[in-house]
Amino acid sequence: MTSTLPPQHSAALTEAVARFTDILGADAVLFDADSVREFHDPYEGADATEYQPSFVVQPSSVEEVQAIVRIANELGIALWTSSTGRNFGYGGSAPVVNGSVVVNLRRMNRVLEIDEDAGYALVEPGVRFFDLYEEIKARNAKLWISVPDLGWGSIVGNTLDHGYGYTVFGDHASAVCGMEVVLASGEVVRTGLGAMSNSTMWQRHKRGFGPSLDSLFMQSNFGIVTKMGVWLMPEPEVFATGSIICHRDEDIAPLIDALRPLMLDGTIQGLPLITSSPEPQDGRVTPDADTAGMPDRAKLSATLPPGRWNARISFYGNESLIEARRTIVREAVAHLPGVTLELRSYRGDVRPEEVHPLDLVPAGIPNMFLLDMMKKHLGERVGHIDFSPVIPFDGECAQRHEQMVQGILAEAGLVGGFGWIANTRSLVGACMVFYDIDDTAQRDAAHAAVVRMCEQAAEWGWSEYRAHPSLIENVTKNFDFGNHALRTVYTRLKDAFDPAGILSPGNHGIWPSAR
Repeated sequence: MTSTLPPQHSAALTEAVARFTDILGADAVLFDADSVREFHDPYEGADATEYQPSFVVQPSSVEEVQAIVRIANELGIALWTSSTGRNFGYGGSAPVVNGSVVVNLRRMNRVLEIDEDAGYALVEPGVRFFDLYEEIKARNAKLWISVPDLGWGSIVGNTLDHGYGYTVFGDHASAVCGMEVVLASGEVVRTGLGAMSNSTMWQRHKRGFGPSLDSLFMQSNFGIVTKMGVWLMPEPEVFATGSIICHRDEDIAPLIDALRPLMLDGTIQGLPLITSSPEPQDGRVTPDADTAGMPDRAKLSATLPPGRWNARISFYGNESLIEARRTIVREAVAHLPGVTLELRSYRGDVRPEEVHPLDLVPAGIPNMFLLDMMKKHLGERVGHIDFSPVIPFDGECAQRHEQMVQGILAEAGLVGGFGWIANTRSLVGACMVFYDIDDTAQRDAAHAAVVRMCEQAAEWGWSEYRAHPSLIENVTKNFDFGNHALRTVYTRLKDAFDPAGILSPGNHGIWPSAR
């Protein structure tokens, strides 16, 4: 085990280790190679040289975060903030700038408040979806959380990166109400009505007096969020969830066009997930099959939901209203040849063990089913880099998008999990390009494939909503209106908040002018 910093690290970093250890304690400063490895890109491979952290600090309070940023300013070292660092398809805790110190917030893991009557929680950035779910159940509160496909991540981290779940509050960024933020100066600001020290409305009303700042600290590097309010869904009386399943390549455009009005008028609740899966000629490979020795397309088929196309939909609330929604959806897709509508119904207080594994996420129950399936069928050393464009909610666009992705994957000899998260007017791409972490050529091919996808999407006027650190410039260069006026505005804001560029430099392409 390496017990000292590598020789290429600067004297400033060596001093930082000592000073951070003084204020945090030795157990909260990780600089041996084995401990720091977890905070690299988990899918980078053994030969990676870019996006490398130097060491890791793990504060447990807002005061310790303040002290960290003040020391970083004094020593001129870059920090890179991660909440739990579980966003693997986008690089985990890997920083844009080599040698950055990762400020990992896992130790700040308290659920500070749950208000059942008002339907909100106040959490620290180390609180995972699992943690909030378990705390709600421990209190017997009649509330639901919205969860992404994997429940091990941070609620704050997922939300700040514009992450999604699938229930009524599935657009996580829209469910935020009030933040506490440490600025690069070490100052602490509370947004919205939290600016009143005795406020009773911080998590109840999104806007205060003057501009609303919460969005300013999402997908940015203007501060470190140390508390966040999130609105929660009242536990429904009952809910129904399941899939619209189609089996032909040509079904995707009419399926998408049938779903769009049902999203616009609110018939379908929450955010549907629409997935594309290969269907082998001899039939689908089921999740419980032994896929060892099968081709990758068959393994992918076992990993994903059934059908060439699978649109997961959900309804929540009163049983009679759910039945009415079910009837409307069934009639709206009846024109699709061979279509199947499979829905399962549950009580709102259902226990996880009573829920079909594919229904856990729309039931607001955090789980690891998707990762378990990936490892089971694609191997323990499977990695992925994600391609996540936002496209119009339009059948022709969806078909063109899927054909483009599958064509590039086929040329590269790769497979990918492909789908969209449906909003009312847009589809958010969710494409995981899989590769063997230990196969350098395959890893490079996956990265090159996603670059090609980004370039093609840009030609069609589409942009990614999230990106791996290595793809940030590929994305931001396309925001060219007004001679890249938006980037100029971001630089001005960065200069105002953090002129030395201490906080997560390069995150989402944002740099100070003194770069």
